[in-house]
Amino acid sequence: MLCCSVLTRAQQSQILNDNQGKPVMEQGYIDVEGSPYLNANWFPGIVNLASGKAVTAKIKYDMVKDELLFQSPRDSMALAFVTPVKSFSFGVFGVDETNLVPLIFSNGYPDIDDQTQASFYQVIADGKVSLLKRYKKVIHSDQAFNSATTTKTFAMRDAVYYLLANGKIEKFKPSQKAAISAMNNNADKVQAFIKSSKIDFKSDKDLAKLFIYYNSL
Repeated sequence: MLCCSVLTRAQQSQILNDNQGKPVMEQGYIDVEGSPYLNANWFPGIVNLASGKAVTAKIKYDMVKDELLFQSPRDSMALAFVTPVKSFSFGVFGVDETNLVPLIFSNGYPDIDDQTQASFYQVIADGKVSLLKRYKKVIHSDQAFNSATTTKTFAMRDAVYYLLANGKIEKFKPSQKAAISAMNNNADKVQAFIKSSKIDFKSDKDLAKLFIYYNSL
């Protein structure tokens, strides 16, 4: 599983250096209010490169360009990876601001909508049926009535969930009905688990619990 492989390779990872990155040009973000990143701050993370190497670095994910950046250990400059990134993971603080919540992102999935195999998805659950979550930010321009000034802001699109099974990917709108339909070969067990575990379909944590259970059957 992806989750296990990311954690296993943490001990084998290497520290990034400047010659593994290239400076990031951010002219397109001038005068845009807000942040293009999933999290504006740098977080320590583990990055699995397409070359097979695992590295550690302070990273942040640009949701407009769909690009992972790392912080130069020499001068703290933002750098883009020279070698393509296959997956990355890092922890962010949860609602209570005390516990770190691990987030795993990966690419290499079939094309769908406006996403390609290079597009990153958050991996909510991995297995025979994987649950993926796609984030996206866009630059929104707004011009007030009778004003010559245009205001540009980073706007978050609604996240979209996808199911991956048997090499095929499709949209998934989290609900009990949709989950049971996707897991119809074990519908009775899944329905009982949803009831006993009081699964909240608006919670990624609960969705992960449900898919991990199903994948264990």
